[in-house]
Amino acid sequence: MRTALLHILMAALIGGCATRTPEEPSGDRGTYEPPTSPLIVVDNLRNAVIEKNTQNFTLCLADPSRSSAAYAFEPSAEVGARYQAVFASWSVDRERQSFLSMISRLPVDQRPTLVFANTQVAFSSPDSLVWVSDYELTVRLNITALPSLLTGTMALTVTPEKSGLWSISRWRDAKRPGDTVESTWSLLKGQLSN
Repeated sequence: MRTALLHILMAALIGGCATRTPEEPSGDRGTYEPPTSPLIVVDNLRNAVIEKNTQNFTLCLADPSRSSAAYAFEPSAEVGARYQAVFASWSVDRERQSFLSMISRLPVDQRPTLVFANTQVAFSSPDSLVWVSDYELTVRLNITALPSLLTGTMALTVTPEKSGLWSISRWRDAKRPGDTVESTWSLLKGQLSN
């Protein structure tokens, strides 16, 4: 009798341990790879923009809780002069707010596009890399003073964090030499910060 009861108990336990099909994770994590090298940070930044992923966008920027370098943004000259007060206190939080403002103004089914051209590594050392690229950011926000196509040249200084992962510690924006109209990413940031 004991043996029969033991067999029934074992069968019940084994039957209760069946595997199930795993569920998809809730929430959209987007395309984000742990930034174990500087160029992965650039890929993560681009993916965060086109996926409208604020969390991943912010993770690309140096934060004092993770990095010894503080994040700094240098706007293009003309926009920097126009929005001097805005950019004087620019921070990761202001960057996040500007990005959130951009995303919230886009229709749900519309995504920005971000294209890099003429990319080059301007400087590289074990503790930093300066990546320079022309860019075209297309974002249709229907703001009168803001073109849908933003163009410029960005220089990103990417540095290691305490964990060994990399993040952007300095972002310099500039008008491309051939552009006659100021239409840089800085203009978008300045407009959305007011």
